[in-house]
Amino acid sequence: MSSRPRFVYFRRARFRLTLYYTIIQLVFLAALGGFLYYRNHRSMLHELQRFVKDETRDVMAYLPQYLPAIAQHFETESQGERYYELSFRLLDPQGKVLARSRTFRDSYTEPIHAEALQAALEGDSYSEFIWLPGRPSRHLLVTRSFRRGEVRYIVQTLAYLEPLDSLSRRFRQNIYVAIPLFVLISWVAGYTLSRKVLRPVHEIARTARHITSTNLDQRLARSRSGDEFDVLAATLNDMIARLEESFDLLQQFAADAAHELRTPLTIVKGEAEVALRSNTSDPETYRAALESTIRECDRMIGIISNLLLLSQADTDAVQLHKETLRLDDLLGEVADTFRILAEEAGLTLEVGHLPAVTLHGDRSRLHELFANLLDNAVKYTPAGGRITIACHADLNEVRVDISDTGIGIPEDQQAKIFDRFYRVDRSRSRETGGSGLGLSIARWIATTHGGRIEVHSAPGAGSTFTVSLPLGPGTAPAEGTTPAAGNP
Repeated sequence: MSSRPRFVYFRRARFRLTLYYTIIQLVFLAALGGFLYYRNHRSMLHELQRFVKDETRDVMAYLPQYLPAIAQHFETESQGERYYELSFRLLDPQGKVLARSRTFRDSYTEPIHAEALQAALEGDSYSEFIWLPGRPSRHLLVTRSFRRGEVRYIVQTLAYLEPLDSLSRRFRQNIYVAIPLFVLISWVAGYTLSRKVLRPVHEIARTARHITSTNLDQRLARSRSGDEFDVLAATLNDMIARLEESFDLLQQFAADAAHELRTPLTIVKGEAEVALRSNTSDPETYRAALESTIRECDRMIGIISNLLLLSQADTDAVQLHKETLRLDDLLGEVADTFRILAEEAGLTLEVGHLPAVTLHGDRSRLHELFANLLDNAVKYTPAGGRITIACHADLNEVRVDISDTGIGIPEDQQAKIFDRFYRVDRSRSRETGGSGLGLSIARWIATTHGGRIEVHSAPGAGSTFTVSLPLGPGTAPAEGTTPAAGNP
């Protein structure tokens, strides 16, 4: 069994935040403790040096009157009630010992060294730290001089630093006890705070775990505080809303695609069954069945091809082969293609004056765009109606209007006609042969060229589709106009 679940607690943000917070506190407390210990030790040592110097000065003040019995006086001074053990030694200018107390007599018998003697004879105070055999702590040795008549004497004071070291040890022990205690308090406080701060994240995660494709209408609760977690919840809610919309579109798309493909498949199956059950040997019967099958297969191929194109367009996988082209020539070609279809449907196709406009675009895709619009105009305009193509250009864009006198589109449905598989009059879908993908493809082509497509329509009053395309750098309306393509 994997050991990963065993350590999942240590990977939680709550644990890591607490750990980082505690480590920072530990480093801070250790640095603070070290700083306080150092400053405290230095301060006590400085005060001790001042104390020793003051004691030395006091001894020097009455040495002249006690000089004949100085040895006994040193013994009395060194045995006084002081926190620090002091010993004294008197030397002549050559460094010869004239009198000394117990510690100088028993433990420190080294002669004064030249540097201390020279400093004292020059009137300066000289301090140094020394170690004596059998003693665990250092000693502070202060050397000073005083004058009696013409003779300068040297006085050395030796202070045992064991009380100072004892205080430092106790201070250090207190730091060793206080730091773990404060670290423990920091851990508990940090864990409690991180748990409280991260509670919205757990609420978001718990709610998100219960949101599936079947209940995308649910949303994460927001605190409305405006903090980072509230922004996160709002962002996730926006994402869920987009997912809900995408799932709805996907479900609708799948249902529409299945419906569109089921109808021709049903027809193909029906034609095949009729042909199989027929006992006739008439070739025309079988020919009619095969022709119907081919028509429906072509229709399915067209639907699948359009679906594949839109699917590739959604992932930006369609490569456009853009070139500089004359839009008026392209519109003339499309008009010539649909003039015959319009005549067969009993319609009049009129082409107004087309400005000589050059732009940068994909010729085949733009041809498909205008062909889809004209195809819809032919299909949904009753016999005797009229279809008009007009073009207008300025310095920034060119607008192509394709108008008809057809059945029109209700206002509440005009925003939906560009959705995939959407048709205003579904009852005429089989009659017209449309799949409801033409306008979706037309809008995509206009958008990929940096343009847009708009519709203005009213029931019974016809429709006008306006395609606006930008005139980018290097493209502009040419001088003059081309004659109208002509009316039938």
